[in-house]
Amino acid sequence: MTLTTRVDEHLENLRSAEARLIQLLGGMDYCLDWKPEPSAWSARQVVYHLLETPEGGLHRVLWGILSGELKDLEIWADLDNLTPERMAYDIEQLREDIGEFFRGMTEALETATDDDLDAKAVLIHLRTRGREDERTLQMLLDGLFAHHWRSHLEQIGELRKSLGM
Repeated sequence: MTLTTRVDEHLENLRSAEARLIQLLGGMDYCLDWKPEPSAWSARQVVYHLLETPEGGLHRVLWGILSGELKDLEIWADLDNLTPERMAYDIEQLREDIGEFFRGMTEALETATDDDLDAKAVLIHLRTRGREDERTLQMLLDGLFAHHWRSHLEQIGELRKSLGM
């Protein structure tokens, strides 16, 4: 009997989230920038918000915390992280960026232990919210990945419904 570790559970969550995101983007090649209303976000905006929050991506943050090089981190909420270059990307480039993110997350998590999840932490400066909190790797994976990604994947699902997909 193999015991499942929390790291294993996070790795499974990663695989599931990646598959879900790729599934949700299927058939959206022509409408990556469509919005149901001007204040809403497009699928492209949601994807780059997820891949680049926090700046540089959560995978880089995990590596920094695991290595001990990252002690504090600034997070600006609600940024779409679009650049002129990203606006020109086709669906294939989006998929490449998604793959790079998930490869980085997987590689970082595969070096972690369950003890690391609880013991290694970073001071988060939530600039938009005007708060500071210390967060462990476990807290970051629960909040910035599991919860944050789940809500935004639902957002892309709602965009698909609005498009009649």
